[in-house]
Amino acid sequence: MNEEILIPLTLFIATAVILWKFIDSRKQIRAMALEKGNIDENMKYLFTSEHSWIFKPNRYSALKWGLVTFFVGIALVISIPLQSYEWARIHKGELVTGLMFACGGLAFLIYYAIVTRAQKQENA
Repeated sequence: MNEEILIPLTLFIATAVILWKFIDSRKQIRAMALEKGNIDENMKYLFTSEHSWIFKPNRYSALKWGLVTFFVGIALVISIPLQSYEWARIHKGELVTGLMFACGGLAFLIYYAIVTRAQKQENA
């Protein structure tokens, strides 16, 4: 394997493993402290509702990234036939990049609408 690929790959993998272990260990330490009761009653609010978003998985995360991936793919598919026009050949990079950002933004807006509607239905 090329050193040009191996070094950055190793760097990214090592960074990901370090971050994963750091976050996981903090979560375990806090959970153990809560179980043993080593936390003052006034400090328990740090580990509950307001700050629990750090530890709660997002139920709609797969939907968000699925929509973004789908719409960016659609942007790439749309950009292929558009590149046959003269004006698109001159601005090929801008066309593809602009379509990707526009479709990605549209995906986030659709995600926001879906999640907002779902949360309203859960609260009702």
